[in-house]
Amino acid sequence: MGKSSLFNALIGRRRSITHSQPGVTRDPVEAACTLGGLSLLLVDTGGFAPEGEAIDRVVSERSLATARDSELIILVLDAAETTPEDQDFMNKLRPFTDRLLLVVNKVDTPDKDSLVWNAYSHGFPRVIGVSAAHGRNLPELKELIALLLEEQAPAAGKDSGRRQRTDDDAVRIAILGKPNTGKSSLANRLTGDNGSIVSAVPGTTRDVVEGRFEYRSRAFEVLDTAGIRRKSRVTDDVEYYSVNRAIESIQRADLVFLMIDATEGLVDQDKKIAGQALKEGRGLVIVPSKWDLLGKAPGLAAQVSDRVRFQFPVVGFAPISPVSSLTGHGIRDLLDTSLSMWEQLRRRVGTGRLNAALETWTDHYPLPGRGTHKIRFATQVGSNPVRFVIFVNRASGFPASYVSYLENCIRRDLGFPQVPITIEVRKSGKTDTRGR
Repeated sequence: MGKSSLFNALIGRRRSITHSQPGVTRDPVEAACTLGGLSLLLVDTGGFAPEGEAIDRVVSERSLATARDSELIILVLDAAETTPEDQDFMNKLRPFTDRLLLVVNKVDTPDKDSLVWNAYSHGFPRVIGVSAAHGRNLPELKELIALLLEEQAPAAGKDSGRRQRTDDDAVRIAILGKPNTGKSSLANRLTGDNGSIVSAVPGTTRDVVEGRFEYRSRAFEVLDTAGIRRKSRVTDDVEYYSVNRAIESIQRADLVFLMIDATEGLVDQDKKIAGQALKEGRGLVIVPSKWDLLGKAPGLAAQVSDRVRFQFPVVGFAPISPVSSLTGHGIRDLLDTSLSMWEQLRRRVGTGRLNAALETWTDHYPLPGRGTHKIRFATQVGSNPVRFVIFVNRASGFPASYVSYLENCIRRDLGFPQVPITIEVRKSGKTDTRGR
């Protein structure tokens, strides 16, 4: 019926995955947007199929619960047909008729307008015909949504809680990993609700599901993503788009929680995810999940940590924070670590302090090469991601090992012990650069 297509058309970007295959959307997908001059939070829910498989029934229950909690319900029907599932869903929504808008989709041309009049037979007083694919009547729909929300608003000056929620100072976390590592369970534990559907079936999460919570007076935003398998095993179109959205979530995040199954350890796919996070300069926390399944053997955390460090030494600075979403073990430690890393990502070091430290480091370990290369000065040019530029007399052939040494010194002495650092070596006074 084009529900997700209409959602994307209303918010003005491709947020929900759209596909001809039915039942693609499962978890509620939220997006802040402005319609008719009104800022609000729009939610795309899964389709209603209560007689389907177990996962379909869970999706249907979640859709009904989302509808009950909403200020305005936008019920989307296909102009060409009304299925028995549509009739069942409409009957369940009749108690909310006073805040329901029936949208008849795929009214692509004026000759189909009569189908909109037929839709009034369903008994809902507010009906509008649109074409999500062609944009027909979308401006009118946006104005109508804003008007109905204003009518539904509580007493003047009060907010019902479903309007746009934004916090530019929030800690944004993307949870990534292979399928069935407990990503959705952790997201639900953090947010304190069941925003993500949890199932033993791999591939349950498809869209990026957003959630919010507060910890130690700091706002957090969580992006729960689809499980990422090896590219050679991704053959389904829907999974392909899900994986792409998961990778894109790294760019939206401050921190990446890389979920690994504590009973299995680190695999090559985990390394690729971690490498992408570091490439984007995001803080990385390796999170062994399902900790409750490993028992209480002494020194277990150290053993798991040592194994990860041995398998992937390039992220030796990244914290390892085991959790159990079932019992809550390690959740506070994980969040405390996240706050510390977020502060590190935002830290700025003055040029004077940086160059005083640089002089100490170069005195302790002089540049090799008998004066071939000389460092003029250094400066921090960015935070979150953390970036430094070192100006030298010759960028070509500057020892990579010395850049690694300086990186370790910056991390150790200037307050960046757990986050990635990028250092660019640049020739002083010219545009010739050499990145690292």
